[in-house]
Amino acid sequence: MTGKGLFVLVGAAVALGATAYFMGGGDKGRAPSLTGERIVGDFDVEKVESIEIGDKVRLAAGDGGWVVSTMQDYPADRSKIAENLLKLQELKVGQVVPGKTLSEKLPVVVRDAGGKELASVTLGERHEKWGYGRYAEYKGKAVLTGEPLDAFGDDPKRWVETKIVDEPWISFTRLADPGLDEATLGFATGVVAKVTIAGDTNCVATVGATVEGGSDRYLKIDGKKWVFVVPSYSVEKLLPKPPAEEEPKPEGNAAGESGETADAAAAPAEPAAAEEPAP
Repeated sequence: MTGKGLFVLVGAAVALGATAYFMGGGDKGRAPSLTGERIVGDFDVEKVESIEIGDKVRLAAGDGGWVVSTMQDYPADRSKIAENLLKLQELKVGQVVPGKTLSEKLPVVVRDAGGKELASVTLGERHEKWGYGRYAEYKGKAVLTGEPLDAFGDDPKRWVETKIVDEPWISFTRLADPGLDEATLGFATGVVAKVTIAGDTNCVATVGATVEGGSDRYLKIDGKKWVFVVPSYSVEKLLPKPPAEEEPKPEGNAAGESGETADAAAAPAEPAAAEEPAP
């Protein structure tokens, strides 16, 4: 599946007009023509085949669907891609910020199947105090927008569904390095269990070793090529319960506190010797 069909996932009725807001500074008269302008502008969402976010996140459309190519080609969530491309289209200038220099610069480039650039923007950090506004570069100036665009960052997991097992509920924190050896992963001696995924109760998962230097564990699911790193608590139900500890036996015994054996305590006392009659 290519990039086609992204737009219809959210429907034309979805209103994603970014809310412009103003800091109330004195720059309104300096650049009134920029306020409210769309920073990226229109591009054909149906033609998008790749998204580049800095140097750590790459998304690409292929015959099997969208994947995060910088995350071992893990499947991307198409609805998240469609939603965020529409947000990018609607990104507007809320206010020009004179003298502002972006402390973070994250270039975002959207391309078609032939590699042609359809849209691009340089995003900055969130507003220092408010948290919900985000800076960007536009026409050589630093501007503040009302859309945080949280998905556009260094974390590729924002573009995927991290839940991998429905019952018990298991989400992964990251994908394991594909170069790890079997001894490190510990699947040879791991715990094999049945789990439920998308209604299928016959899925097989294997819990491996604990990640070195932490408490997370390795997990693999039959039919998937990735090895997941998951929180230990999420796989507790799959692990065998430790054997119950036997209660320590009390010291001494029921016969007495002298420490004599039960046999000795249970033996009948010898009869006292009869006294000889006085002459």
